[in-house]
Amino acid sequence: MPNPSFKLSDVADVRSGYTFRGALEHDPAGDIRVLQIKDLRQSSAIEPDTLTAVSWDARTSPPLLQSGDIAVIARGDNNKAALFTGQQPVVATSQFFIVSTKKQDVLPEYLCWLINLPQSQRSLERSGSAIQAISKASLLDMRIPLPPLATQQKLIALQALWDEEDELIARLQTNREQMLQGIYQHLVKD
Repeated sequence: MPNPSFKLSDVADVRSGYTFRGALEHDPAGDIRVLQIKDLRQSSAIEPDTLTAVSWDARTSPPLLQSGDIAVIARGDNNKAALFTGQQPVVATSQFFIVSTKKQDVLPEYLCWLINLPQSQRSLERSGSAIQAISKASLLDMRIPLPPLATQQKLIALQALWDEEDELIARLQTNREQMLQGIYQHLVKD
């Protein structure tokens, strides 16, 4: 029996990130970290300690990411999604859509994994000539197959194993390259 399918809008809320006025400058004493596109281009995880810090001086309280929120890059060819699991105060810029699950039977990890799948990325309608962008409506209309929680957990675990294997392979390749460089240098000296 196939899993039921829903629009993203049925299982999650989507909001735009915060629009900062002017350039962001790092303030070592800043109380808020800011997530920008460049932070996810270099990593697939949201790492608050590496983000730009700013002092929040707006009249309203900052629209902080909550643990379990998913930041989806709204501009560019790759609309990568990353799950926020931290407790630090982080605000995403307007270059992101923030997805928050609203149903108990949808794991944020599963939703993030699903948004990152190539077929999901292809389903997002992009507009713009120089810099492509997805619309909030396109994201809200994305179809979400919803298997039981146990299946969602298995998919997440399988992806974690895949990621771990990729990391191990990369480390093995680096070790082999270093070993070969050492052999080459040794042979050249002889």
